[in-house]
Amino acid sequence: MAASVTANSTLSRGTQISSSDISVEAEAGENPQDVLSYYVGKELTRTIYSGAEIRDRDVQEPLLVTRNSPVTMIYRVGRLEISTNGRALSEGAKGDIVRVMNMDSRNAVEGRVTGAGLVEMAR
Repeated sequence: MAASVTANSTLSRGTQISSSDISVEAEAGENPQDVLSYYVGKELTRTIYSGAEIRDRDVQEPLLVTRNSPVTMIYRVGRLEISTNGRALSEGAKGDIVRVMNMDSRNAVEGRVTGAGLVEMAR
């Protein structure tokens, strides 16, 4: 994107961007709403000071699972669903593969992040 996106105030690392947090100056032929919708809901990877430009590399999809946080592990086969408690060994956004420790068996397995604190186990 060639548009200029700047912070309206100082935004800390980890902040989810809202439309009131940023100002967009679109290039000719660009729709400012498209640029705004790209950034809104993303999470900052570093602190951005008031008036500073926000670049693509400064944002990521929001993390739904953080390292050492409790998660619900879900295993689905057809209509059967089994869930148990686990602890995340890595962090991830929706769709990312993360390592999780099953709290009952202490085995580490991998699964896909499907929501906040939810990890669906691979078959």
